[in-house]
This record gives sequence, C-alpha cells and structure tokens, in this order.
Amino acid sequence: MCLSARKKMLLTGITASMLLLLALLSGCGLRQSQTGSLSGRVIDADGNAVVNAVVFSIFAEQEKVYSGIDGGFYLSELPAGLNNVVIMHDDYALEERQVEIRSGDATVLEYIRLDRANAPHRIFNVQVADVASTSVRITWNTYRSVACNIEYGKTMSYGTIYREERPAEQHAVILTNLEPEMVYHFRVQYIDEESVSHYSYDFPFRTESADRPAQPLAARLRPLNRLGVIEVEWDAASNGNSANGYNIYRLVNDNEWHRINDTTVGLKESVFADINVEAGTFCRYAVAAVNAFGAESEKTVSGTVFVPGIINRDVTIRETDSPVSIYSDLVITSGINFSVEEGAEFLIADSDAFAAGLDEERIEIQVNGRISLQGSSEKPVKFGPLQGSGRRDHWAGIRILSSQTGVSEIVNTQMFGCSGYAMTVSADRINISGLAISYSESGLLLSGLRDALELNDCRFSEILSTALRVNKCRRVIVDGADFFEVATAIENFTDYADDQLMVRNTTINCLQSGIVGTFGKSKIYNVLLVADVGTAVKIDNTLTGRENFIDHCTIDAENGILVEQGDITIENNIVINRSQQGIVGITNSSLLTPDYAFNNVYGFATAYQGCAPGAGGVQTDPKLVGGNPFDYHLAPDSALRLQDRYGSEMGRYGNSRL
Repeated sequence: MCLSARKKMLLTGITASMLLLLALLSGCGLRQSQTGSLSGRVIDADGNAVVNAVVFSIFAEQEKVYSGIDGGFYLSELPAGLNNVVIMHDDYALEERQVEIRSGDATVLEYIRLDRANAPHRIFNVQVADVASTSVRITWNTYRSVACNIEYGKTMSYGTIYREERPAEQHAVILTNLEPEMVYHFRVQYIDEESVSHYSYDFPFRTESADRPAQPLAARLRPLNRLGVIEVEWDAASNGNSANGYNIYRLVNDNEWHRINDTTVGLKESVFADINVEAGTFCRYAVAAVNAFGAESEKTVSGTVFVPGIINRDVTIRETDSPVSIYSDLVITSGINFSVEEGAEFLIADSDAFAAGLDEERIEIQVNGRISLQGSSEKPVKFGPLQGSGRRDHWAGIRILSSQTGVSEIVNTQMFGCSGYAMTVSADRINISGLAISYSESGLLLSGLRDALELNDCRFSEILSTALRVNKCRRVIVDGADFFEVATAIENFTDYADDQLMVRNTTINCLQSGIVGTFGKSKIYNVLLVADVGTAVKIDNTLTGRENFIDHCTIDAENGILVEQGDITIENNIVINRSQQGIVGITNSSLLTPDYAFNNVYGFATAYQGCAPGAGGVQTDPKLVGGNPFDYHLAPDSALRLQDRYGSEMGRYGNSRL
C-alpha cells in the first residue's frame, strides 16, 4: 500500500470519529428547543383593533403582553403543546383559546374577536382623529350617556383637564393651545353614579409643525332666515398662503371655543351654516384657515348673535362680546338673571324674523326674570338699529314684567328708535338711573310700582309722544332729568290720594305739554319748563288739595299753568312768555277762585284767569341772561332775586323749602 492511500484511510477514520462525538454531545444537552411563539390580532365585533388587551398563557403567566395600536401581539416563548391563552380587557368579556404550540415553530392566529356582550362596558374606540400644530381632535364612545374628562399633558402625569359640558355616548373634543412638534399623552375618564372613576388607557400623539396659514380677513353673521340656523361668512386672506380649507368654531355664553365642522370646509367655501346651535343662547363664531397638515391660522372672530328662543340660564354680556345682533324677540324667563356690563352694545334688526311676541312685526325684549344693565357714564350700555335705518319705530323696546327674581337695574343705558314706549315697567320695584331714550315714539312707562323709585339723571330727546308716563305708582322721584324736543314730558295718573310724584332739578323743553295729569301728592320744584306752543303744566285734578305744590319753577310757555280741577299751591315761580305773546299765565278752571302768592307772571295777554295774584305777586320783566342753550338765569340786577316768600330768588335757581 502506498503512502498516499494510508493518509486517505487515516483522514476517513478521524472524520467518522468526530461525527460520533458530535452525536453523543447532542444527546447530552444540545437538543432541539421545546418552545414556540404565538402572534395574532385582537379585534372587536366590528373588526376594529382592540388596544391594550392583556394576552398570556396560563402555563407561562410570567410572559404577559399588551395588544398594540393595530391590535397585534407577540408571545415569544410558550411551552410546546396545548396552551390555554387568555385575553383580558376592561371593556370586553374574558376570552380563552386553546392553541397548539409546536416546538421551535411560530404559530399565527389571524385574529381573536372579543365580545362586548355582558362585558363591563366602559370607554372604547378612543381615536386621535385630527392632529394640527396647536390642536387635536379626539373621539371615543362610552357604553351609556355620560360626561367625560380628558386628562392630557406632555407626560403621563398629564396636568391639564378638559371637562365635557353635556353627557353623550359618542364623544368628540378638540384640545387647543398645544405646542407644535410636541408629544402629548392623554386618557379619558368619567365618574359613575357610585363615585367610582373609570379610565381609558394612555394614548400618545405628536403635534404637527408650526407652519401656519394666514388667517381670514373678516368673519360676520348673516341675517337669520331659518329657525335654529346661524350662518357665518368670511373673507379669505388676500395674500397667498398654504391654506387648503377652514375650521369653524362656536363660543356659547362665554364658555370655550368648540369646533363645529366635522370635516374641513373647502377652500372655495365662504359660508357655513350652524344647524346645531342651542336656542336662547348668545353665540360668537370664529373662522381659522387650516393647511394640509392640520395647522391652523389665528382665529378671525365674528360679532355675537342671539339665537332665537327663551333664555333659561343666567347670562352675562360684556363689552368684548359687542356688538350683539338681535334678529328676533329676546325673552328672559322667570328666575333668570340677564346681566350686561359697561360698554356692551346691542344692534336690533328692523323686523322680527319669526313674527312672535306682542308686536309681531318688531323685536322686543321681554323680561320675566331680572335684567341688570350696568353701564357707566363713559361706557353706557347701548341699544340701537342693526341696519342703521334711523327709524323712530325701529324696534319695540324692553318690557320688564316682574321683580320676583330680584330687582332689575337700569344704569347708564341708551335706547334709540323705539316703537311705542322704549321701556315699559310693570314690576313692583326697579332701580333706574342714567337712562337715555332718544328718537322714539314714546319713552318710559312706569305702571303699578309699589316701592319708591328715584329716577335720577335720565335723558329724553326727540320723543314723538309722552316721554315719561307714571301710572298708579306709589312714589316716583324725577331728579336731574332732561327732556328735549318731546311732545309731552311727564304724564301722571293716579286714583289713590297717597301716591306721590316729585319732579325736581329738571329741565323740560316740550312741543305740547310739560307736566300733565291727575295727582295724589305732587311736588314740582326747581324745574325749568319751556313750551313755545302749548301748556307748561296742566293739572287735570288733585286728590289731596294743597298737599300738591308748584314751587320755584321757571316757566316760559304759550300757556303757563292750567288747573282744571282740584287745589294746589303755586308760589315762588317765574311764569313768562319771553316773546311777550303768551295767552294766559295761570288759569284755574275749577269752581275755586284761589290766590297764588309770590309769583311773577309776565308777557301774557291775560296774566291770571279764574284766579288772582296773592301777596308778593308781581308782573315784571325778569331780566334773564346766560347759557347756550339759554338757561334762564336771572341778571344780577333782577328784582326777582329778592322776591320769593322768603326774600330770596324766585324761579328755577331759587332755594325751595319743599
């Protein structure tokens, strides 16, 4: 045998020996693996992924996993053989499956479907629907109608809570004021009737980049033409930008902004109709441009509009809400407080969109609860025409019908263009000061007041009929008022002798009559009355004789004072006709023939008719000076400066002792 043949046989022997050794080693521990893996997806009855379901085998409980965003799970090492696999989730019934795991093999289940029937239903289908640079829209469902909270923040400690206003089964919330390009975490929570809190799992999302489109130029409200529908329109930004649509937001009664469009409004659209707005609320709208990545522009905000209906919750209107557009009757129900702060402005349409109320053609504000208009001299509350037509009968004014909720207050409020009386009060009590009514058919009607009213610093101008009518009121004090170009300034009627009207420190410039009516106990003093055509004071009757007074007044009229019936004290007055073309200074048409002492009657064809001047009566030029407009002050050398009952000044600027 040659050497090469021997080498070949030796190598063959060594190889066989090595193979035998490897076989022996395998029998001592290098055996094939006795475990396998399992993967699959967890879904619900509708095929939606179930997130955060716990999956494990009862034979390997130390290995528990959670289903992911797509419902998928993976168990890497399960013992070979038959396994009982358990799937648990708070919102679903417990599911168990027997699965054959093959040694060293990967077993795949297409899906495991969980059953909601008879499960402890809680919070499910939580989804991050839309993510923008500073906002996110989140939707979810609950097993019954409940109000939920969303806890959210940059960590799983959260830190901020959004609270839903109303219960629902299907929920959608927009979180705003987020930071761009930031990871946020959130979870949904609600508290059941047993005060037990229930939570969803934690969900993360990342906001988009901060690239924002230009905001719309303007947002405004359209006139109402359908009940329960508010239309908002806007103008697109004039410069080119990356916007590809718009989001519309609603602000109700000064709460948070809520997005009201489910999908982005197209770029070519410029009008959106809100069909889900709540009746009897005050709403503002905002429009924001949005780009393809969901980033929004700054909001462009409209004015405020009253949604037709009955106001059945307390409301506060601020200057920042102005202007407030009113297209139909505003009714404040009993028990409700309607408050308006200084500087707020209401613009009233020239017709009632839905033809309701006492005046079906015009808009009226009806108060069955309490109204509080708290203007200031610098920033009054204003009511004016929406269309700016300037009609005298533009709207039907404010009717205050009750004081059971509390005493209404009207402070530094301006009203313009009212049909009938601008304000009608038939409550038992009210507080009014600084009320200004202009260019209206009638002014203020007070009827049946049981508590005293001090009507301070009110203004009435360009009133076609009666500026102030007092009807059967217990005690009304008109102090510091100004009546300018009114047909009749004050009209009083009572059938109760103890009812009292007091008018003082007031200026009246009337076209027909200054103060007229039937009086219980009246005191008219330190008043200037100018009636170029007509009668300054007309007393139809007095119920308590000389407990009625006209004292220290200056009257410039065609006819000064007319007493039809009753008795009244008239003294210390200047009754004149500056043009010396007056008809009668003081007339008494009753059966009495009284003397009226300490008066100056001058410039009339007849100074006294049915009566006579008493002690201290004079008929002389008063020597008036001053003012623009003329304010009827006496010149320093006027004899009337020392002519009243007390040797002091007669007329408007004298010192009355009443």
